Amino acid sequence: MINELEVPKAFNATWALTGSIERDTTPQAVEVSKARFQIGRRPDLDLSLTSRVVSSLHAELIHNAGMLVLRDLNSTNGTYVNGNRITRDTVLSEGDWIEIGDIHLRVDLVKTEDAPQRDRFLKTRLFNLKGEQEAQKGLHELIATRALGPCFQPIHVLEDRDIHGYEFLARSTVKGVDNPGKMFAAAEAAGREIELSMLCREVGVDHSICLPAKLPLFLNTHPHEPMLKSVVPQMRKLRDRVPRRPLVLEIHEGAIMEPGLVRELRAALSEFDVQLAFDDFGAGQARIRELICAPSDYIKFDAALIRDLQEVSGEQLQLFRSIIRGVKEEGAITVAEGVETEEMVDVCAEVGFDLVQGYAMSRPAIMYPALPDNPNDTATLP
Repeated sequence: MINELEVPKAFNATWALTGSIERDTTPQAVEVSKARFQIGRRPDLDLSLTSRVVSSLHAELIHNAGMLVLRDLNSTNGTYVNGNRITRDTVLSEGDWIEIGDIHLRVDLVKTEDAPQRDRFLKTRLFNLKGEQEAQKGLHELIATRALGPCFQPIHVLEDRDIHGYEFLARSTVKGVDNPGKMFAAAEAAGREIELSMLCREVGVDHSICLPAKLPLFLNTHPHEPMLKSVVPQMRKLRDRVPRRPLVLEIHEGAIMEPGLVRELRAALSEFDVQLAFDDFGAGQARIRELICAPSDYIKFDAALIRDLQEVSGEQLQLFRSIIRGVKEEGAITVAEGVETEEMVDVCAEVGFDLVQGYAMSRPAIMYPALPDNPNDTATLP
């Protein structure tokens, strides 16, 4: 059944599908020109696809009063929207990706008041579509196969440069989503950024078998995630999976959170021994308020702020030193991020940071559990 609350404001506009109608061919745009637009392998349909994994009559688009609805017609291999198989009529929105067999098509909404402008839009969409298609295919493969590598960046104790803990970083070799920027851009385009963020934490914990058991594992969040509703229950399950591993949850700098919610989040996490970190402190005014009203276990200072410390006056450096001292007096551990040179290491030592993270100490690395010398032995992890 169609949910009336999800109907887009699509009057005076036309819907279009853009993508490669046949695999590895030049993308093209197809306007949804009929109220009932049928898709399948049959040559008499409104959109005929030659792929063998597409059913003869696979799916249809229902276009009525500006609303576009996708319906699967009992196809053999299913119909997907943004990577999720649909089982009932699904209202589409601009930017959604539909998957018919092995064909990926993007849903676009174009105003009809200006025909030349519409044509330019469609040409621009076709020009950019190949990379988007590749990214969406890669995202689907990445999530389906959990193909995130065991990539960690050490966090070092400034005083003796020993490793204090590790931050899990989202890395993959899947084409189209081979770096974090591409991964999350594709996920946000498909509305799957929360799913990807949760997968990163889960896989990060799985991969932590290659790390010393007593060192903390730092796990990131996405600003769109509901902390208490989704993140806390997941962290409880991850704690059960690694009962001896110290875990630290980092609040993303884009997550603007009220101090009361931060305190509630910290209390909920502490019930099962998970610590909290503010990530990229100093990137915005919101962090100052949170720091004062709801301190966390770790404060990770923004890389840009650390770089700026090399240029400030002696008085400004003294002011920052007093801030660091006050944070530490509240019981938080201070971390300098993005420390890339020995000069930056010296500045961090001068102002009193506890920990540092960055290329000056070590670069992110793919890490695997050590294999035993004797194949008959069982590998012993620290």
